[in-house]
Amino acid sequence: MDVLLGIDLGTSGLKAVVFDPLGRQLGRGYVANRYLSGFGTSAEQDPETWWRGCCQALKTALREAGIAEDAVAGIGVCGFHHCPVFLKENGKPARASIVTHDSRLEDSLEDLKKHGILARITEMTGSRVTTGHFPVIFHYVRAHDRQALDASWWIVLAKDYLRYKLTGQVGTELCDATGTHLVAMPDETWSTELCDLLGVPVEKLPEIGQSSRVDAALSKEAARATGLRKGTPVVFGGGDSHCALLGLGVIEEMQVGLLLGTNSTLRLVFRVFQKLKEPPVWIQRHVVNQTYTASASSMAGASALAWLRDTLLTSTVGTQSSDSGYRDLETMAAGVTPGSDGLLFHPYIYGERSPFYNLKARGSFLAIGHHHGRAHFVRSVMEGVAFATANNFDMLLDLPWTAQKRIKAVRTGLSGGSEMKTWQQILANALSRPLEVMNVQEPGCLGAAILAGLGTGLYRDSADAIAKTVRIHSVVQPENEVAALYQDRRKCFNETYQALRPVLYT
Repeated sequence: MDVLLGIDLGTSGLKAVVFDPLGRQLGRGYVANRYLSGFGTSAEQDPETWWRGCCQALKTALREAGIAEDAVAGIGVCGFHHCPVFLKENGKPARASIVTHDSRLEDSLEDLKKHGILARITEMTGSRVTTGHFPVIFHYVRAHDRQALDASWWIVLAKDYLRYKLTGQVGTELCDATGTHLVAMPDETWSTELCDLLGVPVEKLPEIGQSSRVDAALSKEAARATGLRKGTPVVFGGGDSHCALLGLGVIEEMQVGLLLGTNSTLRLVFRVFQKLKEPPVWIQRHVVNQTYTASASSMAGASALAWLRDTLLTSTVGTQSSDSGYRDLETMAAGVTPGSDGLLFHPYIYGERSPFYNLKARGSFLAIGHHHGRAHFVRSVMEGVAFATANNFDMLLDLPWTAQKRIKAVRTGLSGGSEMKTWQQILANALSRPLEVMNVQEPGCLGAAILAGLGTGLYRDSADAIAKTVRIHSVVQPENEVAALYQDRRKCFNETYQALRPVLYT
């Protein structure tokens, strides 16, 4: 039986999953990623540790699946967007990679604004730029580590580095390429004007291919390191959140994917691109041909709940590494009435992206009473993240692509925070929309594997792949009375943010 391998490189860790052609998970490997010293004021990771983790995760997944090395028909890779990897001529990183939530990037963003570069990039690409995006990270490296830039032979993205280590071939694809803001959409090639604006040497950028295209195969060295067969086809892959959309079956116009991981991200699929004068969100090409996505993302997601668990509730729910900890948290939240008996949480412990775009925003518990216990704090964190998600959903509803059309579906999976039924219900109520929960535990890995299946001819097209691999697990309907309550609570949530912004969040 032919099987497919999907690799998903996230900032928290790397996953590798073996799937059969029907999307069933046969084996899984996971290795946590670590930050280099200084995490807190900076956020950097060593790409070489990604590769070591990838090899370990692949061996674990293959061992768990119990398959022969020649059973793998193809490999797909996805990884977090926006973050450049600077490679020297020998293929080694010229420096550590800065990831999106690095707190040093705000000054670089302001510098790009001051010199009018940010406005010009936005005008040419039709996509908003914020901290953590490629232009800002590149600008920081160019200003503070010119030696590493000069030593670089290639500038690639995170998953492109893993593909290089797997195949020895350098390249990228349209989804990640448009995420750099170096492509003037709807063009599909690097823009020399955009590169000149930022000082990016266009000759150091790789070829752009299609996400499902097979253009390289597993090298002898990578086969030895991973336990896979030399010559196994490897596709270009895609950004992690877009592969997750594919893995959730979010491929049709006016479908929305909700990814509740480290951040909470909503991505709307549309087909006809038009440049907005002042885009409130960022736009990229999807990994599905001839489609685009509009993305609104809060920096508050399951990370906020993990923070609560690891810093305040370890004696209640166990250690940081305990999987049962989240189950305990869900049980606690389920026992509290909607609205958390008046307790309100601003989930901005890492600052905030859309809709407020304020890196100086901070988390706050408001209206604490003597009657509030640990469970109230747990539920208020879940509700705070849901209110931030609903704010972003409103942004998508205001876009011109949705003005004359109706949202077809909002889909999520069975991973991260979305796995918790209590949080699913809170989100459906906050959005006042049914939430389709798909039968997918690792949507990023599945999407990457589907790309491999498309590239190797296992599936006719994306629709064929989704029909064979993805199904609706459950549909969570909003509860009208609670949804109305949450509308009032979200109004209070936003008004208190605006009141506190000039006092605490500037």
